[in-house]
Amino acid sequence: MKKVLALVLALAMIMMVGAALAQEKASGMGGNATITITNAAKDETYKVVKLFDATVTGTADGSIAYTGTIPTALANYFEADGVGNISLKKIADASGKNPGDDGYVDTYYNMTANDFLAMRTWADGIADDDTTYPSAKETSDGSVLKFTGLKYGYYVVVSSQGTLVTVDSTNPNATVIDKNDKIPTAGKTVNDTDVHVGETVTYTLTFGTANYNGEKAIVEYVITDTLPNYLEDVNVTSVTIGGADYKVGNPAAYPQFDANKTITIPWATEETDGSYKSIYSNGAQIVITYTAKVNANVNVGNTDGNRNVVTLTPHDKEGKNPWEKPFHSETKIYTYGAAIKKVDEAGNLLPGAEFAIKGMTVTGSAGKYTVASYDASSTTYSDSLACDSEGYLYILGLGSDETLTAMETVAPNGYNKLAGTFTVTPIKMSETTTYTDKVVYYDAAGNVVHEDVTGGTSKTVTANYSDLKTQSNVCTVENKKGTELPATGGIGTTIFYVLGGLLVVGAAVILVARRKAHD
Repeated sequence: MKKVLALVLALAMIMMVGAALAQEKASGMGGNATITITNAAKDETYKVVKLFDATVTGTADGSIAYTGTIPTALANYFEADGVGNISLKKIADASGKNPGDDGYVDTYYNMTANDFLAMRTWADGIADDDTTYPSAKETSDGSVLKFTGLKYGYYVVVSSQGTLVTVDSTNPNATVIDKNDKIPTAGKTVNDTDVHVGETVTYTLTFGTANYNGEKAIVEYVITDTLPNYLEDVNVTSVTIGGADYKVGNPAAYPQFDANKTITIPWATEETDGSYKSIYSNGAQIVITYTAKVNANVNVGNTDGNRNVVTLTPHDKEGKNPWEKPFHSETKIYTYGAAIKKVDEAGNLLPGAEFAIKGMTVTGSAGKYTVASYDASSTTYSDSLACDSEGYLYILGLGSDETLTAMETVAPNGYNKLAGTFTVTPIKMSETTTYTDKVVYYDAAGNVVHEDVTGGTSKTVTANYSDLKTQSNVCTVENKKGTELPATGGIGTTIFYVLGGLLVVGAAVILVARRKAHD
């Protein structure tokens, strides 16, 4: 029978350790045996059900006999002999010999996961007032949980989180380690993966937790974020544990990442007997939200994107991760660029032009600029941005889903300046895209029309911004030669009006003088 018990205990993941006393639950069964769960998970409910009576002959280490009623739901696992002693059913060995045959190698019922599920379902269904299979249950406060006043017997222990162990309490005291099946997890998301420099993004870190790994209590969780140098003004705006705000300090505030880019959350307190009491419910979810501004250190057009990794590391009382490896999650953001190409009527590059972009401030010079800030709703234009010596204007740090509004502020010498505005659309790098060449046209009044080139062809390219001017969807802007006439009401027409008026007055004076002389 001892072999039977050893096998069942092994299958049920039971380990015997010295018990620490903390939370006690009197079973009311009228015995003096105990069952102690050393790693009871906070807010989980544990139930012990006496399956069979146990009788010990001689000393506590003597023979044990089990008697009672085998539940119908468990009839496949147990059997009674002629005098009513209960044991696990035997099965034939690999040779096919039946139990009791000469040469029989002891083999007992091989309980599968489904079998344990059936046993758990049976135990869950036992009513609190059942006299055939008496039971007791208690919700853990996160410390060691001890059921007292039990009669000697063979017990089934189940918890509300779904784990199951079977124990023999006739030692007379049994210690059980709950097989907590919750494993920590780490997840990270960002509210926008396609960003421009100067944009503030929001990261959300979501962690699933566990209070124990086997018998090892988790005493703290350490959250580490890489917080790359392309992020600045990092601010934790929310921390919740199990849906409730978590704040520290006086006055209380959400914890911020420290100099090591970590946030440490205590998860258990040490009791006077050396055991640990969990602070939070088993599996309580940690959610951390923080904002950060994307700066010019972001890689523009990086094929792999700009990675940001978060790590969750549980620590036991020795400062070690009982799962050995931390839990990682990462997210990526991307930013891109655009180019304006200035040409003459023949399509030749034309240096000397300058442009302004609505809602944007930039840094840089000589045709190559990086976004400092961008507000699509703004009506204010940037300062004039000069093309380089070839006639290209590059703008880096754009979201590919943004359409820029631009206008020409300075035309090359000898060319008409465009009136009105036109649009510039960035495209993603390192991905194949199909587009149609576009050229900016203007009508006789100087109004800009941005439309497809007549007879233009669609091209499929792999955008690579290592060379914007040849591998990006360049916005081509054409200028025509000519002197721009002054607008009506401008200073040029005023001069003509003044000169014309003077001539009329002069003619009148001369006419009057001649008439007087004639008289």
